This record gives sequence, structure tokens and C-alpha cells, in this order.
Amino acid sequence: MKKLFRFICKIFCPNDLKADVSKPKTLLTYWEIVSMLHEYDKTRFEILVNGLGFEDTRINTFDFYELKNYLAYMEEEAKKKNIQLKGVSFIKGVYTEENAPKPEYVNYENLLYTPTTIINGQEVEIDVLSSTKDNIVTLKSKLEKFNYEWRYDNKENFKLKSSKKLEKKALKSIMMNDDGFSDEESGLANKTHLSPPN
Repeated sequence: MKKLFRFICKIFCPNDLKADVSKPKTLLTYWEIVSMLHEYDKTRFEILVNGLGFEDTRINTFDFYELKNYLAYMEEEAKKKNIQLKGVSFIKGVYTEENAPKPEYVNYENLLYTPTTIINGQEVEIDVLSSTKDNIVTLKSKLEKFNYEWRYDNKENFKLKSSKKLEKKALKSIMMNDDGFSDEESGLANKTHLSPPN
């Protein structure tokens, strides 16, 4: 019912986002595209295939309308909480046997995505759904609760500090589900089609 209401609003509401549509400044030329694809092939393709023993995911395809709905939903939730969104981060992950949507996706790279905002002059990934009007919850702070060290919020944190002991503790926590980890909803998403493997 909610989707139907949104669809009807998009058709009939005069203040729809369509009024704000303009040609993106980020469009690429084919020369730029081809040079980047060649550089990937030259600097990463063989290393990854030799290291993994198979060709990893090169393309993540997201449903256009699902992604559009996700962005609109996050924007709506952020407005309720007075959060000014800045961007969207796409984060690499790898499917495990426990969370792969298809068996053939196990061990293949995928992309998770989440909104960002500016905190203390820096753009950081946030969990809009876990945030409140009084407290913006960063992805880093949320992941720390589950013994995962997020080190990509600034250059100073880039060196990995966590120990193998902490990694094992985090994995055990996930497998045992002893803290409700897998049941807690987040503001991140990623359901996608991967190529390779198919």
C-alpha cells in the first residue's frame, strides 16, 4: 500500500523531485571510461585472479527503482531527524555462506551502501535509521559495538589496529548470534546482481 501511495504521489504531486532534475556534472566521456577500465585490467585483474583463484565480481547491478526508493527513504528519515545528507558511500564486502542471496555468490565481492554526512568538517558514513534528532550514529561507532574496526573515516585511522583475537571474537559473535547482531536492522543496503559469477 505504501509503495502504491508513493507511486501515485510521484505521478500527481507537483512538488516531485522531477522539477529538480538537471544534467549531472559527473557524467564521463568514453575516453575516461575506457582509460579507467584499461587501468583496472592492467593493475588489478591478474593480481586478483591469481590471488583468489577465480575472477571476482566486476559489476554490481542494483535495481534502479529499489535504489531510488532507498535514497528517497533515507532522505525522508534524515529530514525527520534534522540530518543533512552529503553523499552515498559504496563499501566492498564479501558474501559468506550465511548471507549470500544465491549459493553461487558465496566468496564473491559485493557492495554495501549507506548515506554520509559532515561531522566536524569531515564526511563520514552514518546509519540514518539508528540515529536520532540528538545523536547522529556513525557507521564506525555502530560497527565498534560488534567488534569490527572501521578504519576508513580519515587518513589517520587507515592503519588497521585490531588484532586477530578481536577478529575471531567478532566472527564468533556473528556466528553465535549471542548479542542479537544479525537481527538488528541497519540503514545499510546491498541486494544486488553480481557479474561474475553470472
